[in-house]
Amino acid sequence: MAADAACEVVRTIAEQQFNRGTTTYTLDGTGTDSLLLPELPVNSAGTVTVNGGTVTDYTLNSNGILFRGTAGVDPRPVWPMGRQNVRVVCDHGYEIVDIPRQVKAVALMLAERIAVQGVAVEEQLGTSRIKYGGPAMDLTDGELRILKKFRPIR
Repeated sequence: MAADAACEVVRTIAEQQFNRGTTTYTLDGTGTDSLLLPELPVNSAGTVTVNGGTVTDYTLNSNGILFRGTAGVDPRPVWPMGRQNVRVVCDHGYEIVDIPRQVKAVALMLAERIAVQGVAVEEQLGTSRIKYGGPAMDLTDGELRILKKFRPIR
């Protein structure tokens, strides 16, 4: 339970699933030639539709940006402005063995705190009482900095 809770906290703070999967995203058109996909890393983009019609003139870069048009062609087409008018099916995330070590370390440290504090939070010997640690779910500043590196830029 502690490991599951820790992994969920890590996913929430980083705003990433990390585990490999396929997701269909419905995004707002930007009026520019680029769209930022929400999960990183993006391994591939499949079917892309704009206002219900399939488009094939796009490229994906290693930063999860989907560019409209063909490189070197001027003028390039754009993702038309609109709410929820672009749908992208993409394969994203890491295989379990490839999840970054820093992310795993944060999850493990948090899981340890959850497990330990669930077993012994305070002790009393005679009139002396000792309370261990702070809230188990709080992340340290270092842990937050690590997870911030994996958040998508918006």
